[in-house]
Amino acid sequence: MTAERLSETEIINKSRTEQPSAWHNVALFSLKRLSLLLLTVAITVYLTIIIANFGGYVDTIVESELEFAIGLSLRDSPLSAEEKEALFAERMEAARETAGLNKPLVLRTAVWLVDGLTLDWKLEKPWLYGFDFASNVTAGELILDNLARTLLIFGVSNVLLFGVAVFFALMLSRRHGGRLDKLFIWLSPISSAPAWVLGILLTVFALRVFGFSPGGTFAAFPEGFRFAQIVIFFRHLALPLLAIFLAGFFQSAYLWRSFFQVYRNEDYVDLAYAKGLSNGRIDRNYIIRPALPTLLTSFALLLAVLWQEMIALEYFFNIEGIGSLFIQALTNFDTALIVAIVTMFAYLIAIIVFALDICYLLIDPRVRIGSQQEQNHANQKPNWRFWQRRSRVQLSPLAETASTKQTRSRFQLSGLLATLKRWGCAIRTLVQGMRENPGTIFGLLVITGLIGVSVHTVINIPYREAVNLWRADNEVWLRNPQSAQPTWVNYFLFRDLPPTITFDSKSADAAKQVAQLDETLTDVIIPFTFEYDYGDFPQEIVLDMETQFVEKGPHVSVSWVWPDGSERELTSFQPNQSDSYFISRDDRLRRRLRSEAPLEALFLGSDGTATEPVPGTYTLRVQALLFEPDVDFDVKMTMLGQVHGLAGTDSQRRDLMIALLWGTPIALGFGLIAAFATSVGGMLIAALGAWFGGWVDRVVQFLTELNLILPFFPVALMVFVLYSRSILTILAVTVALTLFGSAVKTYRAAFLQIRSEPYILAAQVYGASHWRIVVRYMVPRIVTVLVPKLIILVPSYVFLEATLAFLGITDPYLPTWGKLVVEALSYGVYTNATHLVVVPLGLLFLTGFAFAMLGIGLERIFEPRLRER
Repeated sequence: MTAERLSETEIINKSRTEQPSAWHNVALFSLKRLSLLLLTVAITVYLTIIIANFGGYVDTIVESELEFAIGLSLRDSPLSAEEKEALFAERMEAARETAGLNKPLVLRTAVWLVDGLTLDWKLEKPWLYGFDFASNVTAGELILDNLARTLLIFGVSNVLLFGVAVFFALMLSRRHGGRLDKLFIWLSPISSAPAWVLGILLTVFALRVFGFSPGGTFAAFPEGFRFAQIVIFFRHLALPLLAIFLAGFFQSAYLWRSFFQVYRNEDYVDLAYAKGLSNGRIDRNYIIRPALPTLLTSFALLLAVLWQEMIALEYFFNIEGIGSLFIQALTNFDTALIVAIVTMFAYLIAIIVFALDICYLLIDPRVRIGSQQEQNHANQKPNWRFWQRRSRVQLSPLAETASTKQTRSRFQLSGLLATLKRWGCAIRTLVQGMRENPGTIFGLLVITGLIGVSVHTVINIPYREAVNLWRADNEVWLRNPQSAQPTWVNYFLFRDLPPTITFDSKSADAAKQVAQLDETLTDVIIPFTFEYDYGDFPQEIVLDMETQFVEKGPHVSVSWVWPDGSERELTSFQPNQSDSYFISRDDRLRRRLRSEAPLEALFLGSDGTATEPVPGTYTLRVQALLFEPDVDFDVKMTMLGQVHGLAGTDSQRRDLMIALLWGTPIALGFGLIAAFATSVGGMLIAALGAWFGGWVDRVVQFLTELNLILPFFPVALMVFVLYSRSILTILAVTVALTLFGSAVKTYRAAFLQIRSEPYILAAQVYGASHWRIVVRYMVPRIVTVLVPKLIILVPSYVFLEATLAFLGITDPYLPTWGKLVVEALSYGVYTNATHLVVVPLGLLFLTGFAFAMLGIGLERIFEPRLRER
């Protein structure tokens, strides 16, 4: 027995010594994982080149480079023009053959893959980026020059975000259900807005208050750098850093607090509190440690998203990083630089994924590597039942007795009653949960209102009418004030701003007085009397005159009467049959009133000594002498105010309500369709991969990894710029590039557990088809998880449409909220027309806030561990 025991011990020791060390396994795993990521990046770059070259853009770049090089070599040649042309054609044909331009599309694009991966692609138009005409600078050199500024802003903001969010998440998990916890729940929808939107709001509300620079960074540290210059750099970088921080802080703190709360409810944490351990030790050893893999995964995914948000953020703040460089390359149709920047984004995301995998090995003992991992994979056999179909056992109609029919009908009735009972319990739980979460009710009411507005808009304002009005010239909107604020702003002011006031002599608005002086001479007096008690001046007073005459037109004089009874003639002239008179454009009136702003001078009293509009009753009198019989004269006075309608107007005098109303169904439709297609589609893909296993699951996992590395936003921008910008194309590309998202991995993990449930085995024995098992038995189990995630995902796609419009990628015909944001950035941010910023961004925030609150509420209702105790 002893010899046998010793031999067994020797065998065990020998097997242990023969096994590779842990560091060897880690190195082997890292090498395999790094190779797989590099292969994924290569496929990503190749797909990018295929997309870019589908219309011949890459071929054109390479051919132009060859033409430039050959032409430059023949520039100083002593040959004649005919000989140069013949030699150029000969060398060009040889160069095309060498470069592979004569090969098929798939083969010649493979040639560019090496240049794309190494970023060793010469710029087609170097002079557009500040280089000499004959410069040989490559895309990689230009990208690396701009990458440092992106890393500075991105790195500092995200390190700050991670530390502060984890600290608050731990504190919120300890005070679950408290006031601060509820405050973060209400503020978490703020993070549904991208960083550039928050940057706009910070610019609007903090630029003039604190004096921060609206953007722009230094090209390099100047010589003789001093510590005091850090303050200057901070003033430039403060708003971008704060925008990135706010874009992820509240949502990260809320999500991580939910993770921590699940672990804080465990029995071993209660035991640790019973031992008297401090909060800090419990947080470190019992909360953060088991939740660290999930925490790092969430943070890594957040980094991957924020990387792509840097494009719009840098564009807005005028930061010379790779984001603004990418927009510049798109504007210049510089495909070489576009592909190179997409490659750089793919490298950055791959680095994040690789670092996440290494962190898993170091912090999670459940992750096995080396031989154990291979053994586990070997034990997993594919589900070859994909090719099988069990036949359901059925009774013959002749063998089906009356008793059998009665029993079957009884079972069908009981099944129906059980289903209705389950639905009733679910509805009662939902109603009770909504009563306990008022934010859910608020979100549901807002979404219902937005849907009602969308239906009303589509029915009452047809698409073609809306497009024609929005794209109409200024003549349609000529009598609207320019950049007027909404009328409801007067509720927040001590003295109201003047609205637009209109009088017409054809109606009862004015007491038109007609006196027949003789057979041919007629005197017409039209007084326009109005009360004026407003805190600002009108934008303009316009007189639109209509008359009919054959030979001699009327003589018109315009007088102004102040509240104290003083009167002064403003002008006199002889109009055409249809003519308009603008008071602020009258140069003679400027000289008479000795004021560069004659319209404002009319409201400063008869002596002109007041500093603000004098309240009282004013009269604008129009008198016309008609020199022909049977001739009439009418005039319409329009005083353009500072407020107009419910939404105001833009710099082109267009009523913003058209874009706001039609932007509602576009935003909701885009967000709902994209969220539903990606969520439901990703869930079905994960279910099929988990159920069938084998090569189906491997393909799904590979496409998910590829989608994770593929930078969605830059690739989507490239497609939209190079091919089409219609709303349907934007929606289709968005769904296609986000279908195999990170949610597929989450759903797959859940379906792998559901697949082994007893009722699934019972369904197989019963003879249910594969599709029935997936759709009727597996998918309903995670609907309670899917619905909140789907609803929370809607705001991100709503803001995506606005982001694309902000970058100039939008449908050229549709009026949308994103176009209003573009108008706000081009005119309203740096002027007093703040409504151009507040109104469209307010609607975007309201929509995002409503969907986020509804999704968060449903998540708390369906997940008992997140409810308040």
